Amino acid sequence: MKSLRVATIALAVGASLSSLMGVYHFFIPSIFHWGRFVTKIPGPIRWGLFSINFFFSYLLLAGGILTFVALRRAHRSLSPDRHLLIAMAGFWLANTLYQLVIPMPLPPALWLLHVVLITYAVVATLAYVAGLIALRHR
Repeated sequence: MKSLRVATIALAVGASLSSLMGVYHFFIPSIFHWGRFVTKIPGPIRWGLFSINFFFSYLLLAGGILTFVALRRAHRSLSPDRHLLIAMAGFWLANTLYQLVIPMPLPPALWLLHVVLITYAVVATLAYVAGLIALRHR
């Protein structure tokens, strides 16, 4: 029973972080006024930039929601979709590694944003991994 509680907390954190980042990304082009920076690039590339962000946002939100679904299945003594949980853990691990190897170019005044974004990705990774480990011992 303790392992289910650990899985519940960990996966709820992972699902929440994934969902929130997905929703946030839907609004990034508007928040940061991407349109004014892409006026001189070809239309298909401009379209691709916005569509990739939109589809990424959708997939991350869907992954978060499906994590909640997997968690609900675990509470009903049904087998959660571990493949989804492994994929989400992999996403967040890849995100962490990418940020460490290729940091986002930011002005020096925003150095703290690097720390926040990497911490966010590390916490999400650890949440999914902890949830998977806890489910394994259930």
